[in-house]
Amino acid sequence: MSPAVVEDTREAFKVDRRPDGLAILEFDLPGEKVNKLTTEVLLELEGVLKEISEDSSIRAVIFLSGKEESINFIAGADIREIEEITIPAEASEKARSAQLILNKLSEIPQPVIAVIHGACLGGGCELALACDYRVATDHPKTLIGLPEVKLGIIPGFGGTQRMPRLVGLQSSLDLILTGKMVDARKAARIGLVDHVVAPTMILPEVIAFTEGLLQQKGNIRKPKKRGLVQKFLEGTAPGRKIMRSVVLKNLKKKVSKDHYPAPYKAVDAIFKAVESRLSEGLQYEADLVGPLIVSDTSKHLISIFFDSEKLRRGEGEESSSDSTPHDEYEKAATRIGVLGAGVMGGGIAALLARKGGYHVRLKDIQMEAISLGLKQAYKSFEALVKRRRLTPQSRDNLMSAISGTVEPTGFADTDTVIEAVVEDMKIKQAVLKEIEPLLPEDAIFATNTSSLSIDELAEVSQRPENVAGLHFFNPVHRMPLVEVIRGEKTSEETVSRLEELSRKLGKYPLRVANAPGFLVNRLLLPYLNEAAYLFEEGYRMEAIDDHAKKFGLPMGPFELMDEVGLDVGAKVAKYLHEQFGDRARPAALLKALCDDEKLLGKKGGEGFYIYKDGKKRNPNPLVFKYGGKGSLDDNPDYWIRRMLAPLINEAARCLDEGIIEAGWQIDIGMVFGTGFPPFRGGPLRWADSVGVDNLASFLKEQAREYDGKGGERFQPSDYLTKLVEEKKGFYS
Repeated sequence: MSPAVVEDTREAFKVDRRPDGLAILEFDLPGEKVNKLTTEVLLELEGVLKEISEDSSIRAVIFLSGKEESINFIAGADIREIEEITIPAEASEKARSAQLILNKLSEIPQPVIAVIHGACLGGGCELALACDYRVATDHPKTLIGLPEVKLGIIPGFGGTQRMPRLVGLQSSLDLILTGKMVDARKAARIGLVDHVVAPTMILPEVIAFTEGLLQQKGNIRKPKKRGLVQKFLEGTAPGRKIMRSVVLKNLKKKVSKDHYPAPYKAVDAIFKAVESRLSEGLQYEADLVGPLIVSDTSKHLISIFFDSEKLRRGEGEESSSDSTPHDEYEKAATRIGVLGAGVMGGGIAALLARKGGYHVRLKDIQMEAISLGLKQAYKSFEALVKRRRLTPQSRDNLMSAISGTVEPTGFADTDTVIEAVVEDMKIKQAVLKEIEPLLPEDAIFATNTSSLSIDELAEVSQRPENVAGLHFFNPVHRMPLVEVIRGEKTSEETVSRLEELSRKLGKYPLRVANAPGFLVNRLLLPYLNEAAYLFEEGYRMEAIDDHAKKFGLPMGPFELMDEVGLDVGAKVAKYLHEQFGDRARPAALLKALCDDEKLLGKKGGEGFYIYKDGKKRNPNPLVFKYGGKGSLDDNPDYWIRRMLAPLINEAARCLDEGIIEAGWQIDIGMVFGTGFPPFRGGPLRWADSVGVDNLASFLKEQAREYDGKGGERFQPSDYLTKLVEEKKGFYS
């Protein structure tokens, strides 16, 4: 920056008045890694704007962030403030106050240029929209968006009104209803950004841009070109009516209005923007956002957000003072091995190459499996090419980073190997014994097992402290959770390195103690098993699946069993039964469909349903000899409690046994690992909303009803009983 004539130092804002009449307004919130718009910050900004507007020596204002190290413009509003609001009128009033302050930003006599370098999200994006112009850097961390719907709310600082006025209805709906973020180049294409600059020449280019618009003495923004269809849809009342109808129809296919009302309210607000004056639209937006902020949906989604941030940042995890610093491994690790190709191995290899930047050595005992793994990796890259997330050249470069072999060679410089062979302990132990002598002494052997014992696997290792579990969920490129399993002899260093690796791959690492089924599968099996018992008793699987989806689950239990594979489910169910006894006795149906009917589920074309080209068609007539012939309109609320109460009971045991440290980890694990409805906050928050005492009573009733017929699976756990006795919930 050039030498300033006058400098005002405030808590969060600094005004640098330059001799050329340009004022640099720098936002740098003290004590915070990122800038955010708190109530205090907005009030301070209001005072700064008043002073600037009254200073006739200022020709233009350049608004930028002082967060150079973290590369952040404004991360958004303060979510903690939003979380604490419980009265709709208070929420609307806070939104209205922020709108009025941003109005003053848009109304000061001097042109204001927002310089977006880094994240510009939520309230930060709304502030940028209130400026006259926006200049963005093409740095990878520069992302612009309005992600409020992901928190169960809508933009409340004017975003639903200013965005459509700037970029039109179609682009606004695309950004606001999905909460997606766009980079500087995409933002420029849709008219959200006026100019893109290099991150190494920000201030000189912005000053040149500002001088250019001052010399023109008018709006330099060219009108956005629109085709005839778009002009009709966005510019006429009949067109907007058609457009709104199509948007709502597509939205209904994706999310329930009852479960996620925010996107539907956003549609109302966005169309209001093009049908009314700005002042009316802003008031309408504030009125809509108030009830959303205080809703259970928003509170639960905010809880999920904060919990996921804990995993992403590694907050609250153990640390060891004598362990090697993580960044040393980050610099050293360039090659990782994947043992076992196929769909899972290929998916893991693709993730390691694309997200981690690793060279991957993919090994199997057959070239056919290697080919399948490489095809799987190519398929995942090609899908990104079609979505314009990768160029064909980048796809080819990533494929060249993955090499396949059937020989135990090329592992001498691998930092980590991830084993993804079949779920058979003897085979996994044989793989470990073969590869371990070929690895560096500090290399990690991580098994992708979904349920087998890490301790038993480590019995054949010469370095058991380097053996751990790294359980990816299928499909690897979509599921955000990874379970990091620590065996009895696994070192803290090993666990920490695997957690760092998971974060580098864009995953949320959940630390779990070694136990049968670990966490997610241990909780999922009672739910699926109970669905099978309900089927045996005559309840219709189609009705149960439909109601599970109405509850908010991404698919019903029978659809999920088909997706996982009936053979895989039966194998895990048998293993957990061996480990936990009668309380985990699987329904006879699971074994019968797998062993007698030879049904595999979706991958085999037949399971509970028949599949064609990978799509579900009709219920499979073969399964009805085992049950499922009852009425379609039985008691759906009973089904949900019947399936979820055993899951909650098992979750309580996991807490009691120390398998997991805290209830929030169970909730985030089930949301990210199984798709448990985020708007319900996870199974334990749901249990608290229903009442732990009510669930315990329900379990006791079922235990009595099924006494002598498998009632052991309903017996309330000691931990659950204790919560009831102490009149507590999981989050009390």
